[in-house]
Amino acid sequence: MNTIRVSLSVAVMSAMFAFSACDMNSGEGYEKLQQENTDLKAKIQKDSAYLVQMNSDMQELYANLDSMRAREERIRQAASQMQGGKFSGEGGLNIDNAFKEMERFNAENQQKIANLQAKLKASGNKNAALTQMVDELKKQIEDKERQIVDLQSTIAALQGELDQVKQNLATTTAEKEVETTKRVETENTLNSVFYAIGKRKELEGRGIISSKGLFKKNKDLNGSDESQFTKGDLRNMTEIEIGDYKAKRVELVEPRDASSYELVENGSTTVLKIKNPASFWRNRYLAIVVK
Repeated sequence: MNTIRVSLSVAVMSAMFAFSACDMNSGEGYEKLQQENTDLKAKIQKDSAYLVQMNSDMQELYANLDSMRAREERIRQAASQMQGGKFSGEGGLNIDNAFKEMERFNAENQQKIANLQAKLKASGNKNAALTQMVDELKKQIEDKERQIVDLQSTIAALQGELDQVKQNLATTTAEKEVETTKRVETENTLNSVFYAIGKRKELEGRGIISSKGLFKKNKDLNGSDESQFTKGDLRNMTEIEIGDYKAKRVELVEPRDASSYELVENGSTTVLKIKNPASFWRNRYLAIVVK
């Protein structure tokens, strides 16, 4: 760029020197020199405008390349996070946006460099320094385009690895959830207890107790129908409200350890309070016979 400006300055100075060396009153020679001077000024103005435009176009190219480098660094940082397993959905969006911006800049660069080359060709490629600068810019743009492709390949490979890790994690999580569900179901089953309240004939009719007042064989103990019972959880069931019956008219079938429970009359209602669930529910089925 400085070489161009120096060349133009030398041309101007030469013209001025020639102009001063002539006889101002030489008639035809004066007019000819004056016309040459006018033509030279016009050429200088035209060349200056050309150089200003070329310089502006190249500055825009340099700015685009700087912007692309910034986004390239952003992508490389995201790739490092992917390798470190600290990648999120938002990170993927940032990478996609960065690539879109780089591709937009690259398309602009391709158009600008084509315009610069066309201007140089139109001028006859007279300025070697300017031609070299444009060629160097074109090389940088081509290098950056290859880097974009390489980065996309790298990110795609990392994304594939990350997707596999996520899939493995999802599978492991699903398996753990299944195991947890099974464990909870098992615990719930182990802690499930069943009771039924009613008069003897009613409970016999439902197949809950036999004529001797004992359990018939059930599903766990040879097949009782659990649908005839109220289901509870021994971990949190501390009492059973029996209803409007006196405590002395309540019979537990099968009998329980007397120290594991207490029948408490609360006004007209009797409540079975469970003091030791583990002991009380050694048999998980209970018939509360009222009279």
